[in-house]
Amino acid sequence: MLLSFLLGLLAGYAEPYAEPHVKKAVEDVFDLSIPVEKSEFDMLTLLLLLAVAALIAALLATAMLWPLLIGAFLGLFGKRLYAAANEVHIRPGPRDDT
Repeated sequence: MLLSFLLGLLAGYAEPYAEPHVKKAVEDVFDLSIPVEKSEFDMLTLLLLLAVAALIAALLATAMLWPLLIGAFLGLFGKRLYAAANEVHIRPGPRDDT
């Protein structure tokens, strides 16, 4: 279970770094006559990384779906969630001019 979580975390974290390589490989192999958006390449990269992570988890131990997906979610959005949790919110005080 912990291995699945850690592999998912690693897959989610590695997605922004692997996306340019996947995009280049797909464009080199396939003649893309239809436009493909960046978000679609992001999704393809994450799916490929999760498939590799699931394969490694299955070979090394019992692979579990939910820890893998939760790890991928935290790996992908962890920096944004941490920044949002630590963001300082300044709220205006009561006005004195009334």
